[in-house]
Amino acid sequence: MRYTSILFFFFFCFSINSQSKRIKIIDSLSLESIPFASVYFSNNNGLISDEEGYFELIPEQFNTGDTLFVSSLGFKTKKIHLNFFRDSIIRLKQESITLKNVVVTNKQLTSLEIIKRVKQNLDYNYNKEISEYKLFFRQDYSQTNEEFALNKFKSSIKDLDSKVMDNVLDNLPKKSKSELESLSYYYLNKKEDTPKIKLIKSRRTNDDNASDLSKSLGKKLESSLKENLKSSSYFKIRSGWIPFSLDLSINGLWDIDSTDVDQIKKIKDEEIKRKENFARGQIGRIQNVYMKSFLEPSSELNFILKSKNYIFSEPELLYLENDLVYVINCLPKKSDKFKGTLYINSEDFAVLRLDYENIKPLSKFKLLGISVSSYLEKGRMRFSKLGGEKYNLSYFQSTRGNTVSVKRPFKIIEKNKVVKGRNKQNQISAKLNFSTRSIYNKELQVFKIRKISSKEFEEINDENQVLPEYLKEFKTNFWDEFEDD
Repeated sequence: MRYTSILFFFFFCFSINSQSKRIKIIDSLSLESIPFASVYFSNNNGLISDEEGYFELIPEQFNTGDTLFVSSLGFKTKKIHLNFFRDSIIRLKQESITLKNVVVTNKQLTSLEIIKRVKQNLDYNYNKEISEYKLFFRQDYSQTNEEFALNKFKSSIKDLDSKVMDNVLDNLPKKSKSELESLSYYYLNKKEDTPKIKLIKSRRTNDDNASDLSKSLGKKLESSLKENLKSSSYFKIRSGWIPFSLDLSINGLWDIDSTDVDQIKKIKDEEIKRKENFARGQIGRIQNVYMKSFLEPSSELNFILKSKNYIFSEPELLYLENDLVYVINCLPKKSDKFKGTLYINSEDFAVLRLDYENIKPLSKFKLLGISVSSYLEKGRMRFSKLGGEKYNLSYFQSTRGNTVSVKRPFKIIEKNKVVKGRNKQNQISAKLNFSTRSIYNKELQVFKIRKISSKEFEEINDENQVLPEYLKEFKTNFWDEFEDD
């Protein structure tokens, strides 16, 4: 698994040069990066910088001669004419926010009154119609192996003795990374259980210097098994921490005959299935993002729909981009696990931004030497009109942290479909001590939204022919082909 700390958006394809350009937003005094700054255009389309202050953009997001606005709380908004901008760094000047008395209504509103008005205006403010979403979705995963040891290792396979395994484990990378990105049209119909998707393009980027544990160890095991085990063999895996044994076929380790028509057809069918599974997987991942929204009754971020479960701070008036907003902090009264900060438009009482973070462990599991803990989840959502009359989710970012620990003995026994008896079979046994920490990031950016009819939704062909393209390193111009139909 692999992870990249920088969240790759897409930015700047100038008319002179079709190459994308990555931009960093920094504090002009401290030169420190400004995370989650708002980046938007004169048409109100925009995005948010990542946790390290970087952003990129697909060329279609702006027009020739367009103006870029960059803002963040505590900083002066910067106006940039794109025709003349050539830098890779944007510097924001600090600004003390002082507001004169602003009369929004005929009286000073309390937090509870503001939340009540948010509830009353949900149907009016937010889009619930059948729609096509043109979006970018990204996920990345990083894993740190804090401990990996095979104690009391015993093996009847000569190439897999304890010294060999110790050498393999000593040279395994401590960290591993992976990332997956996709561009797609996502179709959402509230009356249907399953959304639809048309994948445009996808890529998986890996760092060869950080091969994951399974890849490094797998190569050694595969080589030894090919040399020492029969093609008709399979493994029976036994461990004290599972009440049953597992069979693991190793027939797939042997090369495929290119003249075997049946086998080739099987491979093609498997590829079709892989494409279908990838599309379904992307639907599920994106759907989970939308289900996270405070608008969903089942969401754990139920600051609005279940407001009685929370304590709200006194509202503070601040500017978010060009909007005067109420800023309200939310703390759970009882068992809810998340705190949040709401940014509410003072004019129409729409939630424009939501920041959230867990204050309790999300889950814990410990049984028979296995410990699993989800200790972290934080993120933010941004809602914009995107040129329409109502608000939609325009940006989502989240980070989730997990730990896994295993301390149990295990045994791998070779079984053979032809050779009978135990004396002629191989066996591997050891006591596994393993602990790892992982960070999982998600990011979603919506570019355009188009309302569609129920008939158009039904006629959408969800047959997908896209699999992620593997890249050894990040390329900023990878997405240049993503243009309007």
